[in-house]
Amino acid sequence: MATFFGEILPVRSRAVDDDEEDEDYESQACPMTVRWSPAAKASMSERKDQKMECLVFVMAIGPAATGFSQTYITHTNYEILGAVFGGMNDGDINSIQQTSPADKCCYIYRNKEDPTVFVCQCNLTVLPENSFSFVSQLFPCFDFDHATISILCTASTSEYKGEKPISDMNPPFLRALKTTKVIATPTCPYLEQPNMISGLPAQVMAECQMHNIKATMYICFADTIFLDSLTMRAFIPVLQTTPIKDIIQKNPKCNEMMRTLVDLHSQHNTLYL
Repeated sequence: MATFFGEILPVRSRAVDDDEEDEDYESQACPMTVRWSPAAKASMSERKDQKMECLVFVMAIGPAATGFSQTYITHTNYEILGAVFGGMNDGDINSIQQTSPADKCCYIYRNKEDPTVFVCQCNLTVLPENSFSFVSQLFPCFDFDHATISILCTASTSEYKGEKPISDMNPPFLRALKTTKVIATPTCPYLEQPNMISGLPAQVMAECQMHNIKATMYICFADTIFLDSLTMRAFIPVLQTTPIKDIIQKNPKCNEMMRTLVDLHSQHNTLYL
């Protein structure tokens, strides 16, 4: 069935009872909730539209993109402003610094020196059926009229389709997508057809395109399901893009931070071997 970019269609099977399937589907999908700090609420109350002014918004989705943004962007001069919650149980572990691989929160940070710069870090995997709820809860809190949004995410090389075999592509490698309002050329090649992006990254891009917001997505295609420094460093070319190059500060401990993140995820992964 043909469908527009970013739409989520539930797949049904005649092999099971419809009522049983509906119960399973509803148990997986749950509304996302955004909770803001007192500082964020104060910023919203200062404006008539109850939104925070935003000029730069970086959204890191997945462990590799989150680890990269922690190492090169939010390592200094950022404060936690809020969090997006969803699908949590009482026993789930969450850490403000997202050092736990089991984190089920997406944290929003704001630059202390420039309150129009925000970073959203999603260490967890947001279910496709929750992507619309995530975006519809988060985006109305910001004034994106003059903003530039950068979306960082990862995908498996097994999903990549291209003229060259993956063995000749030297993964991890970057590809880009952008909304029609973006005039500049991305720092890496465009994502070739018939490749597609799904889930939360696709929902964010669809929202930006629909509301005429400047947005560029950088997808890192990696050949491993585990977090490693090579995959995180694949995003380094993004640091030279506008406006990210204007909001970063050098991190002398970047290598140490990456090793710590890799070790934490490695310890978590070995629990299931």
